[in-house]
Amino acid sequence: MKKSFNWRVFVSFGLFIALFMMLISGVILYISPPGRVANWTDWQMIGLTKRGWLNQHTIFGFAFVILSLFHLFFINWKAFLSYLKSKTAQGLKSPGELIAIIILSSIFGLGTYLDMQPFSTVIKFGNTISNSWERKDKAAPVAHAELMSLVELSQQPGLGGDPEVLITKLKKAKLIVTSEKETIAEIAKANGITAEQVYAFIAPPEKGTHKLQGEGFGRKTLQQIADETGVSATSLQLALRQKGIEAKTDDLLRDIAKNNNIEMSKFKELLETMISR
Repeated sequence: MKKSFNWRVFVSFGLFIALFMMLISGVILYISPPGRVANWTDWQMIGLTKRGWLNQHTIFGFAFVILSLFHLFFINWKAFLSYLKSKTAQGLKSPGELIAIIILSSIFGLGTYLDMQPFSTVIKFGNTISNSWERKDKAAPVAHAELMSLVELSQQPGLGGDPEVLITKLKKAKLIVTSEKETIAEIAKANGITAEQVYAFIAPPEKGTHKLQGEGFGRKTLQQIADETGVSATSLQLALRQKGIEAKTDDLLRDIAKNNNIEMSKFKELLETMISR
């Protein structure tokens, strides 16, 4: 005699698989690099990108919730309601356990929100692992540069301002480019390479940086530096903003450094790096 389909076994196995996938994807996302690094370098683990693991975590999370609801309200709903009723009555008679779990849950929530120990240590440990993936020497020119079109990218310091020049460089490297409105990520996907590799064809690594004259450096404005080096003052301003440094084109460099709590020597090195790109 053929056995009927056992929904209890089906749901039980489904819950186990969903929980297992949520655990694996959760651990991988915990140690994965920041999005700006993962997307730029096409970071992968066990064959999936960070976005791929995030999608897996989301879908199996939904599956776990749906299977749990199905398990409670369709397979075991009578037993569940009876159990809930009896335990609720017991909880009202001796509320110590209920109060204890509510307090503990509140501590976890508030402790994480207020960045308290030991919760902050867990978060910082994950951030430390995530940030360790980043290679400072091969970082994107600006955060999430892979989402910039060739038009937007051409406005960055040292790239000339003409997207057609960038297209010419990419086509010379035998890459497929259809429009100046294409993003770096779209070009990378179409050519089966990373956004980092696409950018390397556009702006090959420099052997050295453009050195700015030290004499009277702090008394110059951002506009003057841009005029002297042949780059756009606006693009320099935007590049600085990507680094968390606010500046106006007519501000003195020493005032920019002071207002943003950065040493002049480090500020000078940063500008030299931006101009050399």
